[in-house]
Amino acid sequence: MKYLLVIAIVIILGEFNLNAQDFVAGPLLGGSFSQIDGDNFGGYNKPGFNIGGFVLRSLGKDWDIQGEISFVQKGARQTPDVEEGVYDDYLASLGYIQFPLLVKYNVKKISFEAGLSIASLLSFYEEWDGVEVSEEQRVSFQNIEWSTLFGVNYHINNRIWINLRNTYSINRIRIPYNGEIEIYEPTRHWLSRKIGQYNNNLIISLYFALNTPLKR
Repeated sequence: MKYLLVIAIVIILGEFNLNAQDFVAGPLLGGSFSQIDGDNFGGYNKPGFNIGGFVLRSLGKDWDIQGEISFVQKGARQTPDVEEGVYDDYLASLGYIQFPLLVKYNVKKISFEAGLSIASLLSFYEEWDGVEVSEEQRVSFQNIEWSTLFGVNYHINNRIWINLRNTYSINRIRIPYNGEIEIYEPTRHWLSRKIGQYNNNLIISLYFALNTPLKR
């Protein structure tokens, strides 16, 4: 099941050469602002990059389907604030390659999108009070993440648009335990999901269409 989304995107990419007039393709570049729900901290304080490419196909006058492949940085960041009584210093940096698949609805210069994504964890780094968390202390992150995607696009012109998107984990990215480190203590999820940790990301990206834009 975890490969179905990837297969669907490959099919879309594979048909590009056969029906190029029906497609728009190009690069995307943006930034990710992240937090991990369930780590006892809050705020989209972990910045990162989102870079990759997309292929978009028209489904009619107002509807499109879009597949992407991108490298995105997620995680969490908590910095000390003595005036606010916050003394924790924590960093989690996670690097994923992800494969979103979205449906888009167009209304003039605005389009709305929703979809699913599967991502594979490529790298991770975790730091507590300025010291890297040792392998013996660390609770492993899950290698695969499924997530929902909801967003909105503003089309500057036929070739360039800005995207604002929220992605949220469907499955837990880590199952914590009562350990030595505060962030590993189980915290009940605000949506009454299973206790654990979930990626929560705001992503702002710029899309540029390389070929002839779609005609509406």
